Amino acid sequence: MLARAADALTAWNRGDPEGLAVNVAEDVIWRDVAFGMPLHGREALKAAAQAYMTAFPDLRIEETSSTLAPPRLVQELTISGTHRGEFLGVPPTGRFTQNYAAVVTTFDEDGMMIEGALYWNALMLLQQLGIAPPLETAAA
Repeated sequence: MLARAADALTAWNRGDPEGLAVNVAEDVIWRDVAFGMPLHGREALKAAAQAYMTAFPDLRIEETSSTLAPPRLVQELTISGTHRGEFLGVPPTGRFTQNYAAVVTTFDEDGMMIEGALYWNALMLLQQLGIAPPLETAAA
């Protein structure tokens, strides 16, 4: 499980959705909680990953901690990148972003990812892109 999770992070960091898919079950269920609707299947996950990788071509994900309790792995992550492609209908801003996330992944007996959930701060990203006002401005 740990080796597959490390391979997945490496694939993210090299902008390789195909490499990411190698460690994912065909019928995976993936939840990016910022968007609500779960993704079903390897192809849907690859398409979502490609959208992030296109919008942030220098995307870097660093694991800052992990807890393994088979069949689940919980990772805390720091995610950074420069907004150089359209993302959620927002044209490129050229702004550097940094965000924090946690991902909970469940693996099957063969070590393939069968389910995952990514928890991250979408508001922070929108603020860094200049789409949403800073929190102190929004609160005033």
